[in-house]
Parts: sequence; C-alpha cells; structure tokens
Amino acid sequence: EEEPRLAGEVSSSDDWYNVIQYGDILEAVGHGLERHDIEPEGRVSLSPSAHKMSAKIGVDEQVEPRPGDEIELQLHARSGHSGYHGLKFDVGAERLVCSNGMTAFVADQTYEQTHGEPFKPQLAYHAVDSVIEGAETVEQRLEEAQERELMNQDEALLVLHDLGIDEFLENPTTDLINAIHHEVEDPDNPSLFETYNAATYALTHLSEDMPEYALDQGYERAAELLEYGDGIPHPDILGENAVQNRARTLIESEDPEADEYWEGETETVRELMEQHEVEA
Repeated sequence: EEEPRLAGEVSSSDDWYNVIQYGDILEAVGHGLERHDIEPEGRVSLSPSAHKMSAKIGVDEQVEPRPGDEIELQLHARSGHSGYHGLKFDVGAERLVCSNGMTAFVADQTYEQTHGEPFKPQLAYHAVDSVIEGAETVEQRLEEAQERELMNQDEALLVLHDLGIDEFLENPTTDLINAIHHEVEDPDNPSLFETYNAATYALTHLSEDMPEYALDQGYERAAELLEYGDGIPHPDILGENAVQNRARTLIESEDPEADEYWEGETETVRELMEQHEVEA
C-alpha cells in the first residue's frame, strides 16, 4: 500500500518538492549582509494566503545616474509555496525622488532556484555580494538608457501598453499618460530611462494600492526597457515592434475606432509606421 504523501513535501511527479521557508530566506540574506557589516533592514509583503512573499532589503548602496536623481539599491527576494514560484533574488531599487519601485534589469545579478532542490543559503550570499559589488554596473546601465530615445511620447505610450503595464492599472491609458507627463522632460524625445521611470511611477503610485508581491510581474515587464541580452534594447527596434503589434491589433479589429486607446490613435499609429518605414 502506498504511503500518504505529506502536504508540501512531494510534488505530483516523482521529484521531491522542497518547501523553502520564508524565515530561512530572510535569515540567509541577513547573514549575507552581516558579512559586509550591513545592518539588515527592509520590508516584506505577503499574499493573504501566504503563498507568495516579496522582500525588499536595503544593501546600503546608492547610485546617481543623473544629478539629483538618487536611486537606493536593494536586494529583491521573492518566493512562493507552489511549484510555479521558486526562489529568486535580483536587483531591487527605489528611486528616492518619488519612491518608485524598480527591479531586475541586470541579468547577471539574478540568482534563482526551484522547489526541486533543497534551499541553498549560498544563493542569498552571492546575491548580496552581487548587488553591492554591481552598483557601478547598475549606474552605467541607467546612464546608457538616458542616451537612447523613442520617437515621441505616443510611441512611449504604445511601448508601455505593449509591455503590459496597463494590465495593473484601473484607468490604463489615462494613468500611463499621466505617468509619462510626470517623468518625460521632452515629449518629442522620451528616453528609455524616462519611459522606464514612467512605468515604475504608474505601478508604484497609480495601481490602486496593489501589494508589492502582486506588482512584481509589472516591475519585471518594465525592466525590459533596460535589458536586452548583456545590454540595453535599441529604441528603434523596441518602438517599431510595439507600433507594429498595435497596428496589427487595430487592423484585425472589427471596430478599430472603438478599440483605440485614445481618440485618433489609428492615425498616430499610421504616422509612426511611416516614420519607421514599415508596413503593417
């Protein structure tokens, strides 16, 4: 007779399922910070069922990609008690000028494991070391993103929709437009850095008090503005893809005007397609 399986111990397959306790994760991060003589501090967000956990832990490092715009680096730890959610550590940050949350835009500073293996405290140590020692990389990445510009703020808006930032907002287009106006200095030349800040501003301040564990996916989508392979995406390609995707959706719509994000969007998309010299 087959012995009963303990809940949370074994998955539905023959592989062992290891429950990674949130306390063990935070304790390992604390030990990693103590090795650098840093007193652990931060905040933890749990889902109501406690099946998801998100922690933002300060590492006593700041970068300033442009004068007066200070960003405080953090270690972002996420885990969950399901086969889908393992354990992930990556770059977290908070933009001090307006408390925008940020995360995960330097791939080689990400560490993760699944529930298919026992908890590895050394991942937390490596992650702490990586964020502290990688401050220069983060600053350089953000500085480079200021030099790369999209066509205009309409294209920036389409890019944010294409990334799915709108899915986290109650009034998607209005909120994204407000965020762009808040962050973009020159509407005719929005940089990837400004567009990223618009995304994180919308997620942090306009998402109707959505908890951080629920916004994690949104922050990861926003991070696509700052990461492509080992560098920064090319704005021409990023913009062109968003415009083409939107053009295709409008063409396939039975009532394009009714499905527009804003009045006159169809004509704007057509103009952007001409600027990119592509056809739908």
